[in-house]
Amino acid sequence: MSRKVNTVQPVGDASPASAGEVGARREVLASDEAPKRRRTAVVQDGSLLRDVFGTYGTRVVNIGLSMITGIITARMLGPHKRGIFALVYLFASTVVTFGKLGLSQASVYSIRRDRIPPERVAANALFVSLALGGTLALTAWVFREHLLATFLRGVPVWAVVVSLPLIPVLLFESYFNAIIQALGQFSLYNRRLMIGTASLVAGMFLFLVVIRGDLEAAILVVTLNPIVMDIWLLVTVWSMLRMKLRLDLGLLGRELRFGIKSHVQVLAQHLHLRADVYLVAYFLNPSEVAFYVMAVRLAEFMLDIPRSVGMVLYPRLASLDDREMHRLSAQGCRRTLLVTSCAAVAISLIGPLLIVLWYGRAYAPAAKPLPFISMGIVMMSVLVLLTQTFTSRGKQQINIAVGSVALIGNLGLNLFLIPTMGIVGAALASAISYSVAACLLIFLFLRESKLPISEVLIPQRDDFRFFARLVSRATERGRQLALRWAA
Repeated sequence: MSRKVNTVQPVGDASPASAGEVGARREVLASDEAPKRRRTAVVQDGSLLRDVFGTYGTRVVNIGLSMITGIITARMLGPHKRGIFALVYLFASTVVTFGKLGLSQASVYSIRRDRIPPERVAANALFVSLALGGTLALTAWVFREHLLATFLRGVPVWAVVVSLPLIPVLLFESYFNAIIQALGQFSLYNRRLMIGTASLVAGMFLFLVVIRGDLEAAILVVTLNPIVMDIWLLVTVWSMLRMKLRLDLGLLGRELRFGIKSHVQVLAQHLHLRADVYLVAYFLNPSEVAFYVMAVRLAEFMLDIPRSVGMVLYPRLASLDDREMHRLSAQGCRRTLLVTSCAAVAISLIGPLLIVLWYGRAYAPAAKPLPFISMGIVMMSVLVLLTQTFTSRGKQQINIAVGSVALIGNLGLNLFLIPTMGIVGAALASAISYSVAACLLIFLFLRESKLPISEVLIPQRDDFRFFARLVSRATERGRQLALRWAA
């Protein structure tokens, strides 16, 4: 894709905005020119429903491919090495989360709400990802001995070394995925996600099944695959925007002032989701880590629903007035809650059978924490959507406060329950803390929006009609494809 994306000029210049400039910007947006500016904005909004289900449809296929990867690594590595494999990748992801600085959210906000030309935002993202990512990788290496003695127990030094390039690569991926999200290029995002996962499956099959490689091969594949995919992403975005390698310090300062609040919020959410895995590694052993991560991953497939909705909603929420933003957020919560609740019941019932069938009887202990994790993920789905709502209005302090309370509670419960109940205790701690966090955020959303709680949590007649139409369309589409295939 070499066509240059149409852009609009930002309100004001690239230097840090003064109070007068902020006032002028608000006057412009409030004037008669605002609708015209919004119509000529960089993003050409398509159908919300199309983007959501296009993204989620891709994630469904991605789930299937990820399951194949999980089956290959589980059966070829065994529980102990599978636990080490999970810890290595999770560690790189956690380090990246510490270093994101909220620039992903700030990039979307800058392009969609402040109308900053996307090539300037992308150039900043490239500079920061390389410089900051390299610094984080070096820091991880310096503190390797302490990490290997605590939260990475059982992980060999060479595994940490091989995975270090993942840190700048995943940081770049996070920033540039946000940019294509802001541009409305969900087809590019979905295509890249699917090809990347398919190539990962192919690599794992080749090196673990055909060549009969071991843990070293698995970690090498999971490191090299995103490097190749991100080179493609960089080339595509570069040609799309005709980027210039120029660091815009004024813009970067504004992005950091907005992003640091989102950074604290995302960091708290990541630790809330992943601290239990590190504590399981600290108190137990790599095999228990493998069992727990497998249960978490199976239940977290449900999170792809609110993540898909949130990914598409966030750019739109940032450009809507408060009333429409609240209505759309409430609708998203109701429908997501209905789907994830049904999925949680199904996973709790058939999950134990699937674990043994897919991964082997050696992984049967992974079924024990599954019901508690599934219950927690249902509440987390609401949390994921409502945090996007507050972020779209620059109110990340609400998400930070709620996330901090939940994180502290999660850590306390894990420290008490894991030594006494093992991985079931970790799952119970997460279910309780996720539920508390979701309830707090629901209360604050209701207070701000003035909506009744039924409009946020209880499915309405329109919601059932909505899903009935989806089923009808899917059935008709399937019938047409079958007829076309038969012909």
